Amino acid sequence: MTADTGSLASLLSWRYYPKIARISNLASRDVGRGSETLMTFSRGDLFRAARHLTVGAPAKALVVTGFFIPQAQEPAAETDGPLGAIEVCMALRAIGGDAWLVSDECCEPVIRPAAEAQLPADHVLIAPTESGAFDSWMNGVIDMAKANDIDTIIYIERVGPARDGRPRNMRGVDITEWTAPLSRLTQMDLHTIGVGDGGNEIGMGRVAEYAIEGVVAHGEDIACTVPTDQLIVSGTSNWGAHALVCAIRAMGRTEVDPYLAPSWHQSTLETIVSYGGLDGVHMNNVPTVDGLNPDRYYAEVKALSALAR
Repeated sequence: MTADTGSLASLLSWRYYPKIARISNLASRDVGRGSETLMTFSRGDLFRAARHLTVGAPAKALVVTGFFIPQAQEPAAETDGPLGAIEVCMALRAIGGDAWLVSDECCEPVIRPAAEAQLPADHVLIAPTESGAFDSWMNGVIDMAKANDIDTIIYIERVGPARDGRPRNMRGVDITEWTAPLSRLTQMDLHTIGVGDGGNEIGMGRVAEYAIEGVVAHGEDIACTVPTDQLIVSGTSNWGAHALVCAIRAMGRTEVDPYLAPSWHQSTLETIVSYGGLDGVHMNNVPTVDGLNPDRYYAEVKALSALAR
């Protein structure tokens, strides 16, 4: 595609904006963390993110996720994030792009086996948490990204550093010990997209700190300072990731239809839980997300899918 053709395609894509704006509004429904307020700082970003991924050559992306819960009786990654990240990976591959799922060693016991049935083994990248080892790992990822023409990083429910440089969970607890500094991947100077729901995720640096402080518990301590080029704020991050796939579908890419089915989401969530994934609110190993009743959670997935079609 020439530059002129690409510019025309980008211009024509604006006809999809009204439908994608409705998808964005639906995905941001508040479940108690102020998502409807926070999303006002990134209006239009869902459309811009979907356009970036689909117009011209489909994107090749690192999709970063995994939020570890050390306080749980059996510590593990939470269910919000991995499901959405796997969905985005599969959607990008379906439209002719490619995606590598990225997490860290604390979250690996949940994320690697959950992705096994969907992604090639060499498309799951696990970062060490120890700083020296991380530097070496990141150098390898930079080389791999260049070799594979990777152009995008998508963060989905991935905690990032607050003002003091430390990642904190929604309870205000410093989880540096269990968290690889994957926000440093932004130093690769690729296009970045963030998906989050509570203010402490990578990408939330696009939101004014006073807004996070005003609507999120412990907001003054946990607000992530790292911005992304686009930010998708949603009631749960899985909904935000699904909204991104639905926006791709709204732009005419029917190849993603298998991932619009609630049955795919339910099956994938059950797989994540079978390997120890935890509901991040209750900290229990159950197939729910952020403490939401399954009927409420899947009603949102169905409604987003219906809008996309």
